[in-house]
Amino acid sequence: MRYLLPALLLTLLIVVGSVQADPETTTPETSPQSQLADVWSDRGGEGPNVSCGHYRVGEEVTLYFKVSNVMYIELYIIRPDGSRIRLMNVSMAGPGVVYKTPPILLMDEGPRVVQLIGARSHQILDSCKFYVTKEVVGGDVWTDEGGKGRGTPGGTFPPLKPIRVAIRVNSTAEVELRAITSKGEQIIFKGQLEANKVRYVYLEALQEGVITLELLHDGKVLDTCRLLITLPTEQNPPLLEVDGVTVSGLTVTVNGKVEPGTPNTTVNLRWMWGDGTEEEGGFPKSHTYNRGGRYTITIVAEQSDGLSSNFTYTVQVSQPETTSEVKKESQIGPSTTSRSPTPSTITRVITVTPERIEKSTLPYPALAFLLGSLVTVISFLVISRLLRRQDGSTESGQGGAGASED
Repeated sequence: MRYLLPALLLTLLIVVGSVQADPETTTPETSPQSQLADVWSDRGGEGPNVSCGHYRVGEEVTLYFKVSNVMYIELYIIRPDGSRIRLMNVSMAGPGVVYKTPPILLMDEGPRVVQLIGARSHQILDSCKFYVTKEVVGGDVWTDEGGKGRGTPGGTFPPLKPIRVAIRVNSTAEVELRAITSKGEQIIFKGQLEANKVRYVYLEALQEGVITLELLHDGKVLDTCRLLITLPTEQNPPLLEVDGVTVSGLTVTVNGKVEPGTPNTTVNLRWMWGDGTEEEGGFPKSHTYNRGGRYTITIVAEQSDGLSSNFTYTVQVSQPETTSEVKKESQIGPSTTSRSPTPSTITRVITVTPERIEKSTLPYPALAFLLGSLVTVISFLVISRLLRRQDGSTESGQGGAGASED
């Protein structure tokens, strides 16, 4: 009699469990759980609040549950529209027994939430969420540098550096990730992926070249991602050279050349003429101003890798006025840096004056000639008279001296 009552109680628990939900004796043993109860599906979910996987419309799902103590439980499933369906009425479950539900046919897409509830406490002991979709299995493979979306390039990487690769599928499925190079292909991952859960693997490129990543399911390619493995390229700004600026009236013409500083890049020239006008285009470039004045021209060479060079120059333009203004073309040497504002034109003014003819200040040249001759004659007579007087004085002196000797 001492063993009869426990035996009857155990028999009653087994009978109740077999009526409400068939115990599954063939289900693989699960790891011991610390919580009071656990519910999962035939595609996963063991453990507290773990996803039960993905299903397609038309498939069947089988649910499992167990408890750690003898208790009364209820099992519900909540559909995408929010309606709550009871899968099992209030029933007593015993510890150490795994129960399962009959297969449930999934008729429409959307998430389902399975709840295992204590009948007396009305608390959720455990829950499990699974997804139903109409789509076939789809996936994506990408890297930290890009590649999200079907066939999108995954970026550029240097050799011998680990590359983190991410893979994901929309339905739980067995997938395979391959790395294809010029020397062959290599499987870098093979196994089951849980729906919408990202899995990371690492790939190391040993040499330069192209690596194509392929994510496959049942031999079908779900997505590809192309990686470029190359040594880093030294980046330099574009080379901008201005050979000359010509001013003709209100029109300015700029000549020069531009070349990429970094290989495999393109350069675009942007012009700002200083009067609010902006445009794009290469050399040579001309612009006509509406009125004269001093304007600052700025040329920006924008490279596709983000680097740029600029050139700044100040010009003076004006309406042509007179032919005495000679405009000379300004020549400037090559440069890629800004210069201080300087006039772009040199104006030289030439003043023309009539030839000057020297004239005599005396109005009567003949009279002047006569006066001159008269003065010359008078001077000659005066000099002759003085000479005679000097000769007479000399002769008188000589006569006096002879008389005294006699």
